[in-house]
Amino acid sequence: MSVIKAHGLRKEYGTLIAVNDVEFAIEPGQVVGLIGPNGAGKTTLLRMLATLLVPTRGTAEILGYDLLKDYMEIRKRIGFLPDFFNLYNDLTLEECLEFFAQSYNVPNNVIEEKINAVLKYVDLEDKRTSLIRNLSRGMVQRMGMATLLVREPEVFLLDEPASGLDPKARVELREILKRLSDEGKAIFISSHILTELSGFCSHIAIMNKGQIVEYGEVEAIRQRVAGRKKITIEVLDDCCQAVDTVRAIPEIEVMAVQEATIEVELNGGPEDMAAMNTRLVQNGIKVVSLYEEKDGYRGFIYGDFRKVGASVYFVQPLRGCNSFVNFTTGFGLWPSPAAIIVMTPTGSGKEKLREHL
Repeated sequence: MSVIKAHGLRKEYGTLIAVNDVEFAIEPGQVVGLIGPNGAGKTTLLRMLATLLVPTRGTAEILGYDLLKDYMEIRKRIGFLPDFFNLYNDLTLEECLEFFAQSYNVPNNVIEEKINAVLKYVDLEDKRTSLIRNLSRGMVQRMGMATLLVREPEVFLLDEPASGLDPKARVELREILKRLSDEGKAIFISSHILTELSGFCSHIAIMNKGQIVEYGEVEAIRQRVAGRKKITIEVLDDCCQAVDTVRAIPEIEVMAVQEATIEVELNGGPEDMAAMNTRLVQNGIKVVSLYEEKDGYRGFIYGDFRKVGASVYFVQPLRGCNSFVNFTTGFGLWPSPAAIIVMTPTGSGKEKLREHL
């Protein structure tokens, strides 16, 4: 049985369609990252699933319960953490967690044990008697997770939990989420920054203008949107023979050669990379390293646009400059190890993108 299954879920505000007939399913143990620019409909979708907004039409099933008919049963079993939330500033962490545990009918005889376990889980044991008002932003965010964990929900719905955190706090929150995913918890987590979710998501959903334009396993999407792999080969001696060898292999294109380093594009997976390495060694070439390039961005140097859905383009990253960091002129941007995901503004699409490079 699916943990979450959406059936034509739609939310309208007058003439604005915030969520447009969305359909997807999340299975037990899956960690699904919901990616999209501000205004894509991520928060509206999560709030509907959390039973805080009534859909205009359509419905969903969560843990077998109907979103419209069984919303009270759903609320008992999910943990929803909004982008901005309030805790009682005059309570200590221990008092706050006790309040949430009692609110969700956690048996009194296990509350203290759960509070101890949860504070250890989010690394706030030493703040047990501190007031909420004295916590840093990162600690408050971890405390927000603790208010969910103390009642052990079966599904987590998290709306941009890393928003506004400094790098250290993001890492700390990420570690908590990674542990939850390792424990097999079902998590639906949103962000407009793909790198915040990389490393622990099993699936990715990309949302734009109220629609989910891509959904699937991380590796499947990576292969689908990134297309050709960028491979860097370093050899010990002169690379002329190595260049001739790889050029003779089908589905491989040599893109750049510099001293003892060759950059190629490859259509295929790990097995094809291994086959290429075997061919080089068999031809007497001393290969120092052979790896897929995943870090850094050289931009649209080869014009490798791959359109998926309305106004959504994917570009395979290459080693080089990170000029995209300040690339904010009307475009949505999510750099990741898999691809650069660019949401173009209205207009001429590719041409407008090129103007900013």
